[in-house]
Amino acid sequence: MCSRMNRDFLLCVFFLFRATRCDLLPSHDHSRQPIVTIPPLGQVRGSEMTSEAGRLFYAFRGIPYAKPPLGELRFSDPLPAEPWLDQILDATREGPTCIQYNTFLRFIQGVEDCLKLNIYTHDLNVTKTLRAVMVWIHGGSWFMSSGNGGFTDIYGPRYFLDRDIVLVTINYRLGPLGFLSTEDAEAPGNYGLLDQSMALRWVNENIRFFGGNPDLVTIFGESSGGASVHHHLFAPHSKGLFHRAIAQSGSALNPWSIEKSVGTYTRMLAKDLDCQSLNSGELLACLRSKPARALAIFRKKIEVLRIVPIAFGPRIDRERKLPFISDDPRKLIEQNRINSVPLITGLNENEGAFVVALLLANNGSLMQNFTEDPLKYLRYIAGVQFTEDSDKIVNRIIDRYFVRNVTFKNQLTQLEQMISDCAFFKGIDDSVHLLTKFSDHPTYYYMYGHQGQLSLPSLLGLPSTFDFGAGHTDELYLMFTNDFLPRMNATGDFKVSKILIDLWTTFAQDGVPQSDLVIGGWTSMKEGETRYLRIDAEHPSMVNQSMPFHDRLVFWNEEFNSPNTA
Repeated sequence: MCSRMNRDFLLCVFFLFRATRCDLLPSHDHSRQPIVTIPPLGQVRGSEMTSEAGRLFYAFRGIPYAKPPLGELRFSDPLPAEPWLDQILDATREGPTCIQYNTFLRFIQGVEDCLKLNIYTHDLNVTKTLRAVMVWIHGGSWFMSSGNGGFTDIYGPRYFLDRDIVLVTINYRLGPLGFLSTEDAEAPGNYGLLDQSMALRWVNENIRFFGGNPDLVTIFGESSGGASVHHHLFAPHSKGLFHRAIAQSGSALNPWSIEKSVGTYTRMLAKDLDCQSLNSGELLACLRSKPARALAIFRKKIEVLRIVPIAFGPRIDRERKLPFISDDPRKLIEQNRINSVPLITGLNENEGAFVVALLLANNGSLMQNFTEDPLKYLRYIAGVQFTEDSDKIVNRIIDRYFVRNVTFKNQLTQLEQMISDCAFFKGIDDSVHLLTKFSDHPTYYYMYGHQGQLSLPSLLGLPSTFDFGAGHTDELYLMFTNDFLPRMNATGDFKVSKILIDLWTTFAQDGVPQSDLVIGGWTSMKEGETRYLRIDAEHPSMVNQSMPFHDRLVFWNEEFNSPNTA
């Protein structure tokens, strides 16, 4: 389990609380619990909470937006939630996370009946001016995490509810339950993305009863949540359901955002569960008869470096009558098949640091494995594990980034740069320039460069002597609150948190991101020119030149044109 002698204990406590539902927490006095009527669904009872600045707001958590995806509805498109007219729905506590294998604590958590959302709002008087709505789509490589906050995940609302917005966070199906596919019309996949669209439709139809404006909805997300935001930009299922978008550290053009081998992993799962069949219908019937836990634990059997392969993720689902992803996202942009809205999109300066941190954690056990067989691990990191000439591709990557007679442990900067360039920077940078050219609305580009006191490396127990820079997920600890992580106490963290919340909420309200801490403002991209906002504590400001990694991307453009995830 976890040692109390280092920060692994902190990580352990955090994930233990994530893995535990808080049904044993005492209920509040019912006289102080607000009740909202949602015609024609029914009534919901919420609870009172307090924002970081001490503002009272209301929380309605665990509201179902779709039918439980059980039985025949497993591996099926979501259906609208059934009404609960004869009772008051208790929405005073968080609902469960979607069932998943916790790659950090090494056990299964959550349940299959998980299609719920959380609403945080200040004003339930619908006769007043309705407020901008922000809908958060969580990351986690499409196989872990949740949209919950406060007790069972990291997405607590207290920073955002200092501002006059309505915040919604959602849960959606993960792993094989969310993305399994037989690569035909029987199971085209992408159920997790369809869940997200169903949640957006629920918001469109019902958020006004919670003081939210259905005509002023911003979707935002990070990592696979950010890539999900991009997928909604091209999905006919989501057209008209949102009006602004923010994609953090994720793009539909990243190599991991479109999985080409979901069918391969589906067959591997079927073999593992003794459900092999040449007939898709029989295979699905067999898999529907298996316990959800048996499907979730498959993650443990295929994982490499904890986070790869994604295996079950978004795919081009042309077999569906109305595809969610009808073609390669690059083609969709170039053909101007876009749900065009104002967009903020960007990246963290050292995205790949989180993989380096995973390698070094637990006394470097994964780094030892990596060093013994680098070709194996780099195949998965580059997403070419099923590509015929994968060894040739990986050797070219090694020759570009590394010195062969030097150990990888002594080339951590190069490893971080390679992962950042391949997995994040190229796809995000390409999408920014393409959307600037083809979208009818402005695109705002940013680089996040702040090193806060709390980060994934610190949660993994790595010493502060390791300088990881601004890594993947680092900004989340300054955007969301969690009751089981240390509170902010550094001046720089307070400043950057304010900048992020300022920019994101003003963008949601009027489409123009603004903060009094960003001198000169934030200018959107212009075709043929790169200009981005550098977000840090020292000197947040516009930079009117190419990103620092621009020259390194020449390698990927010339050699691979962005390697696709196999």
